[in-house]
Amino acid sequence: MTKTSLFGGLAAFLLSACTDSTVDLEEAGSPTFNRDIAPIVFTHCAPCHRPGEIAPFPLLSYTDVSQRAGQIVLVTESRFMPPWKPAPGHGRFIGERGLSQQQIDLIQRWYEAGEPEGDPADLPPAPTWTPGWQLGQPDLVVQMPHSYTLPAEGVDIFRNFVIPVPLEKRRYVKAVEFRPGNARVVHHATMMIDRTGSSRAREQLDPEPGFDGMSFGQAQDADGHFLGWTPGRTPYAGSDSLAWALDPGTDLVAQLHMLPTGKPEPLQASVGLFFARQPPTRTPAMLRLGRKDIDIPAGISDYRITDSYQLPVDLEVITIYPHAHYLGSETKAYATLPDGRREWLIWIRQWDFNWQDDYRFAKPVFLPRGSTLHMEYTYDNSAANPLNPNTPPQRVLYGLQSADEMGDLTLQVLPRRPSDLPLLRRDFHRKWVSQEIQGYQKIIQVHPGDFDMHHTLAMFHQQAGQADSALVHFETALQLQPDYTEARVNLGIALASRRQFDQAIKHFRSALESDPNFIQAHFNLGLALHLQGRPHEARPHLDAVIAQRPAMAPLIEQRLQQLRQRQ
Repeated sequence: MTKTSLFGGLAAFLLSACTDSTVDLEEAGSPTFNRDIAPIVFTHCAPCHRPGEIAPFPLLSYTDVSQRAGQIVLVTESRFMPPWKPAPGHGRFIGERGLSQQQIDLIQRWYEAGEPEGDPADLPPAPTWTPGWQLGQPDLVVQMPHSYTLPAEGVDIFRNFVIPVPLEKRRYVKAVEFRPGNARVVHHATMMIDRTGSSRAREQLDPEPGFDGMSFGQAQDADGHFLGWTPGRTPYAGSDSLAWALDPGTDLVAQLHMLPTGKPEPLQASVGLFFARQPPTRTPAMLRLGRKDIDIPAGISDYRITDSYQLPVDLEVITIYPHAHYLGSETKAYATLPDGRREWLIWIRQWDFNWQDDYRFAKPVFLPRGSTLHMEYTYDNSAANPLNPNTPPQRVLYGLQSADEMGDLTLQVLPRRPSDLPLLRRDFHRKWVSQEIQGYQKIIQVHPGDFDMHHTLAMFHQQAGQADSALVHFETALQLQPDYTEARVNLGIALASRRQFDQAIKHFRSALESDPNFIQAHFNLGLALHLQGRPHEARPHLDAVIAQRPAMAPLIEQRLQQLRQRQ
């Protein structure tokens, strides 16, 4: 189904937190463009509505705005534009975007007065933008190794691009700035980091740059940090105290949501990294609530999911990221405090997959131990939902493609006491793994031939200590995709954990035949050979790891020392 807006295409107004400086209309008479409307448009619309940005047309002059005045009235009055989804009074966020009611009324009165241009002397200077990086020159700029050409046709395309980071020693990243390379087609980006090399191996299975899908595999968040980009958002400058570690050999994995324009569009995204001067003093954590057993019947307009989690420690909520797909209609998140009071975190009354974002609280929200986090999401799978990708509506299950459905709520939190971080991670991990297993089992019921889903499910079974189930799904993944080196290495690790070293070594060697530089295969093969009492055979593989990642040398020696003590 083709998605349209009142502008006949994707449109955006960039808004910044501001005070309403609108003049008193009764005293000033009828509003004019030059005196009253231009300041609003230049500040809140033009940053996206200008050449080279994602909006399909400019709003930089009287002619630009007057030609679309009726549409602008319509979308501002309905608050469809500017795209700021959180409801007022249910969480306060940095960079809140939105026109005041007085500004909305002013635009409407100008339109009803016949769109007068006004005195040229009242026109403020045309907006200008600083070219280049918004946070200044990065300490390191990395780029997609190869340009990718987005096909001319299609609806939503999600693709993951592996960006190697050339480092000789560990650095700490306090800020990240993403540049899409072609802002006309990139709707948003999410980034993770991969310390395993698995994303690189996965990309090699695809003849074009990157690989498809919404699954990051073994790539993870950056030590409890969101790394993302949406059009018009100012990157967060960060701080040394909350920086995250970046080691040699690590890859950035950028997942781009791209919208075809009807012609082939090349792009080559780049990322600017800003390093801290010293290691961090605090480390945040990610908590993810959600349901993986989503099964929405065709035609239903009020399908609902809920999830909750009781906090074992005092903490502060720093950032929140609700996520659903096209059927999402409403998302709520709040905490019930130990005394029974409700603390709102976010409420999006009209969810729109096209305008999802993560939101950083203006002031961290303190939640004491014993508070319970809640999420409540509602979905509309009826024909009345204009974003429903299926006409007529069809049954929709949980899944990682945009035509599937998801329901996640991710929170970046900071324990009040740093010593509580391990406890929080252990406690939440048990809940999270159980839900992930449930979700991927449901996906595989519908897509039994998806080798990547079998591999992911195997990894979660392994984490849960369910070794037999893990082996079944590892082996199934390799039957479906024999060249899947990541799955082969992880199967070897599972076998080694059961002391089946001969079989494990066989799989590690097989992975290296496919990818001689696969660092995980070298590392685990070296350890397995040591456990078999074959240190001379193990050494070249461990040296290969150190050659790629010198920072791992102390860890390797520590592990070898532990093995010697056990023997």
